[in-house]
Amino acid sequence: MIARIKKNEELTSGYFLVDIEADGIGKDKAGRPALPGQFYMLKVGLSTDPLLRRPLSLHRKLSDDSVRFLYRQAGRGTGIISRLIPGDKLDLLGPLGNGFSIPAGVKHALIVGGGIGVAPLTALADYISDERKDITAAAFIGGRSREYVLGADEFRQKGIETFTATEDGSLPRKGLITHALDDYIREHNRNDACGRSTVCGWVIYSCGPHPMLISVAAIAKKYGIKNYTSMESNMACGIGACMGCVISVLDREHGGSVYKKVCDDGPVFDAEDIIW
Repeated sequence: MIARIKKNEELTSGYFLVDIEADGIGKDKAGRPALPGQFYMLKVGLSTDPLLRRPLSLHRKLSDDSVRFLYRQAGRGTGIISRLIPGDKLDLLGPLGNGFSIPAGVKHALIVGGGIGVAPLTALADYISDERKDITAAAFIGGRSREYVLGADEFRQKGIETFTATEDGSLPRKGLITHALDDYIREHNRNDACGRSTVCGWVIYSCGPHPMLISVAAIAKKYGIKNYTSMESNMACGIGACMGCVISVLDREHGGSVYKKVCDDGPVFDAEDIIW
């Protein structure tokens, strides 16, 4: 699909928001809406150099014909994207992969993001706020310093209680955002008059640095809360053909482990299945 750049602005040092327009860009080939957690593969030049596309998570669906991406300028490909201006065109594939699922009976969602990992979680917050008003939510956003705590205002604008933390103390709470998550769950984890845990019906959605995801998975397991995590990986094709983005997960049917493709089987996985 050929799309047009509508807006491409630096949000903070090295981080950009880009709005892209094309007919039906917010839908898949079957006409279904793009889901939070899905991604697109962007070809960053009109030639074969660079050869490989760059994967970007859906950050916000603005309409059926317009989507927004949050990305970090990390190398040559994203450097090229950062220099695109309104009216420039690029080729993309998507939406691809699976999205975040909301199991039956969910009452409260905990959204946990670190750094650029907040990118797909904003789309999830939009969906919960706009389409699932029966679910309440709290967001936990962390980063090395203030400039790496991304999107907190977007969550607050949705009426979502939002907690932030930085490792260097440049925000009032110093430390890892997973400590804030653990404190929050512990404060709410009690039994009601019928002996049921008050965190029954809670779910955690996470995306961010690998060590953070490991900590979130451990916290979820400790309290018995389902945890869906969006995994990041280097992708070459984005459609499951090259097997370049595999991770090891438990084989629930036969025992042992199997390899799953982040692009095709993910990028969202049940954290209990991942072999960290």
